[in-house]
Amino acid sequence: MNPVAMEVFKSEQRFRPGMNVFVNRAFEAFSIPQHTHDAIEISYVTEGTGYQYIDDTVVPVKRGDIFLLPIGTSHVYRPTSPDKVRTLAIINCVFRLEALPSEGNMPPRGSELHHALYSPSKLKRPWFHYYDKDSKYTDLFHTLLSEYRLKLPGYEVVVQSMLTQIMALLHRDTLSCVAPEKMNLKIQDALHFIKHRFHEDINLKQVAEHAFLSVSHLQRLFKQATGTSFTCYVQNLRIQRCCELLKSTSMTVQQIAGAIGYHDMKFFHTLFRQKTGMTPQEYRKNDNTILLVEDKSEEDDDDIRDMKYSFQPYEIRKASIGVVR
Repeated sequence: MNPVAMEVFKSEQRFRPGMNVFVNRAFEAFSIPQHTHDAIEISYVTEGTGYQYIDDTVVPVKRGDIFLLPIGTSHVYRPTSPDKVRTLAIINCVFRLEALPSEGNMPPRGSELHHALYSPSKLKRPWFHYYDKDSKYTDLFHTLLSEYRLKLPGYEVVVQSMLTQIMALLHRDTLSCVAPEKMNLKIQDALHFIKHRFHEDINLKQVAEHAFLSVSHLQRLFKQATGTSFTCYVQNLRIQRCCELLKSTSMTVQQIAGAIGYHDMKFFHTLFRQKTGMTPQEYRKNDNTILLVEDKSEEDDDDIRDMKYSFQPYEIRKASIGVVR
């Protein structure tokens, strides 16, 4: 064991009977010592900034960082200051290899992720890292946590399948980081633009002009990259930010709605309930993180909003030119 580590976290003390996975969410502080696990750990930084001490290396971390640590790797997360509490939030998933499919080749042999899981001595550094700059893993990790916590019928299978899905996507994204195509760069640029402007009154035409694409071409690329429409994507970003502000600030619901780009409170309340299944006040009082309701629209045209959000003919006409509400 690495001499830096002071404690070994035993999986048998954390794993539920018959399961090879343990999932939790924690606000990192200075109370947990540097430690190792007798299983593999993958963690996702959901909020804040700070540091992770891995063996004798200090690694700066921020929201969107994903780390996979092989068995026996010494580590601990720390916020930027002892005075800052509840500023660095992590979803942790500790698992044995038995939780992954015994057949198949995912991740493929010889890949960096395969080395991290099965032969860590071949890694250039004693961990695997991926930065989720587009927040595509946010829902996956929150759903993984929710399934584990709620223990609904069949959750064991769901948890293991979601872990496998995360591994497969990490392998795919690791490959795309090595040799991104030109069009991938353009859609990434568009997504980056939206991430920083979603609280403004933006539309598809503005994003297309920013990415030097036609609106129709951006629509196709956007649907392919995100699996949803431009309008729904922006709405999800706004409601996700709203949820964060409800939990982390004392701002009024009206102030939060305005901060994320909504001034029509009737529309905002309706949309929030459709996305989360509860009102903003109920969400603020709820102890658990509520996932956004998956968009059920089967429309293939990104400039047509899901009609369940359209209450007046005027709103439908606005949607047809890519205006977000």
